[in-house]
Amino acid sequence: MSADPSAATVTVIGAGPTGLALACELAAAGVHCRVLEKRPRRVAWSRAMGLEPRTLEMFDMRGMAEPFVDRGRPWRLQPLGDRAHHLDYALLDTSFPYVLILSQHHTEELLEKRAVELGAEIVRDAELTGLTQDDTGVTLEVRGPDRRRTERAAYVVGCDGVRSRVRELSGIGFTGRSYRESLVVADVRLTAPPAALVDARIAPRGLVAVFPLDDGVFRLVVLDRDRMRLPVEQPVTPEELTDSVLAVFGEDLGVGEVVWASRFRSDQRLADRYREGRVLLAGDAAHTHLPSGGQGLQMGIQDAFNLGWKLAAEVQGRAPAALLDSYEAERAPVARRVLRQTDRAFRFETSRSALANAARWAGMRLMRVRPLQRPLIDDLAGLTLRYRPASGATTGRMTGRRLPDTPLYGAGPSVTRLYEQLRDQRFLLVDQSPDGRAAAVAGHWAGPVRTVRAVAGGRHRWPTALLLRPDGHVAWSGDGARPEGLRAALHTWVGEAPQRPEPRLPERTMDDAMEETA
Repeated sequence: MSADPSAATVTVIGAGPTGLALACELAAAGVHCRVLEKRPRRVAWSRAMGLEPRTLEMFDMRGMAEPFVDRGRPWRLQPLGDRAHHLDYALLDTSFPYVLILSQHHTEELLEKRAVELGAEIVRDAELTGLTQDDTGVTLEVRGPDRRRTERAAYVVGCDGVRSRVRELSGIGFTGRSYRESLVVADVRLTAPPAALVDARIAPRGLVAVFPLDDGVFRLVVLDRDRMRLPVEQPVTPEELTDSVLAVFGEDLGVGEVVWASRFRSDQRLADRYREGRVLLAGDAAHTHLPSGGQGLQMGIQDAFNLGWKLAAEVQGRAPAALLDSYEAERAPVARRVLRQTDRAFRFETSRSALANAARWAGMRLMRVRPLQRPLIDDLAGLTLRYRPASGATTGRMTGRRLPDTPLYGAGPSVTRLYEQLRDQRFLLVDQSPDGRAAAVAGHWAGPVRTVRAVAGGRHRWPTALLLRPDGHVAWSGDGARPEGLRAALHTWVGEAPQRPEPRLPERTMDDAMEETA
């Protein structure tokens, strides 16, 4: 490795949730990570309001979910848009069957604390003004409070939002369009807040959603069809909010002081590419869409968890060919899908045609049928995400899927959980077969791959052998007694096996393991 310290450094631009989550992943993997943030301090207002189950599952894989759950407020029943019916998150197969109501301000605070504990460096009041790259690294021009300086890094990741300076300086296009209609987001004090922790109503005139913040302040999200063509420069007043709330929500919530408000138009845009040489994009710098269902924050953190282990392997010289390029190959299709979904939903909600009104009325009633709710809730919660396997790969029916957490019996002197086995960011092979043949194959990769011979508990009928990536998605699944394709999958995702003697088949059988834990 080069003696230049920058050869093992990743610089992340932007200390929002995406950048901080990526810093946690890189620092935990032993990569020197430096985060530059142009804001001198964390802003008090919050764009996003909650964490979905899949985001909490990813935090749990790193042993960091508890502080978020302790700080936030779990909310299981999500309003359907009227006062009587809800989407019930208790239907989900997850350890976190709820949306965690937590402002982005607190999410950033907790992620930053974790990143610093792991060794990441957070530098505020540092604005990126220039970027050039060569075959060995990236040179950054940074403006601080009292001087300009240059810095050097092996790789740079732009997590600096919709107006990304990293994306601009790298010459990456941001293709899409802007909407003409405007929406309102306001943080206000209410003298008569709704009884429910979270509430939303849909009416012919639009939609109003209410979320709790701190210190008696509530977030109002207002889609008022009578005001959607107002210029974004027009101030949002208490009188306007009161009128919209009465017309749509149907109750006077007692709108008082407006702590902060914004009238804005959304964009639907996707970066033309996620990588330009040694520069990568993540979060809103790579994709932006309507703030529907709070998916922006979730997608950014998913980007970070997908990219983190791959970039760490690249920087540390152990990544197989094309591993880093698989980041865009996996994440860009997810962004395209969300952009299509949010665009259709917005057009549907803003249309004033008789057909759209009838469709909204029918859709609301259909969603009251609990069996019809499950696919929608699974999607909102992030549990349907599946990465496509590489073309021509022999992978198995579970490949690319997320696995719910489950007890593992026989993995040691006591019962452990699946997600606990992922906390060191290694690959995980779970071999449930009696003879351990899959475990013997994975033994060649004993350093980067943790092997567990155990039986997965719960209701899950999984293949007898599963190879999980560090981000919790299945890299390969199959019959543990005939693990064809496992070696190829390990070469694809982990790289060449270290030189070591041929491992012997384990002598300890699954029956032995089960007897030990009985």
